[in-house]
Amino acid sequence: MPKNNQQIIVFVKAPIPGQCKTRLTPYLNNVQASEFYQTLVHHCFENLRPITDTDIAIYYTPCKEHPFISEISHRYAKSLYCQQGNDLGERMHHAISHSLKTYNKCVLIGTDCPVIDSDYITEAFLKLDHNDIVLGPAEDGGYVLIAANKINASIFNSIEWSSPFVLQQSMINNKRENFKTHLLNMLWDIDTPQDYNRYIKLNER
Repeated sequence: MPKNNQQIIVFVKAPIPGQCKTRLTPYLNNVQASEFYQTLVHHCFENLRPITDTDIAIYYTPCKEHPFISEISHRYAKSLYCQQGNDLGERMHHAISHSLKTYNKCVLIGTDCPVIDSDYITEAFLKLDHNDIVLGPAEDGGYVLIAANKINASIFNSIEWSSPFVLQQSMINNKRENFKTHLLNMLWDIDTPQDYNRYIKLNER
């Protein structure tokens, strides 16, 4: 058994040109987009460094060996798993349910939100003391974080992933299943060239 009772799950893609951050092309070419994605991944894990008493797991896709996945696993995480499922909802349910077999609480994030920091994640864990699910809303209508102390596959059903309705549909599902849900402050993630420029300006400051 692990000595910690909570876990952070980070969803990561192998940075294969043409298969990650594709919405940034042609503003960036495929190689530049994949290199930028690697920057985001490192940025994400560096933001997690201040968090203690919490285990970190990487869930990656596609399910093939890749040197970048091996590198970040050795540098940042104790556990490495392949994502399993036919869509994002199935993959998240699998990862969270697997985590909650061992841990009391888990937080799942991707790597596209550069402003998720340790305080934001710590707040998500704390809110699970009085809620079943915690979501971090995104400006585009989705969410950048989901935290849980219990899970049910049905809360991921009938979600139009990558649409502006993800958060709204998720809240409907949670209410139907009687999952008490808390919303954190709204953040933004990087999908478009406009988001990319916002990130560049943020770093310049």
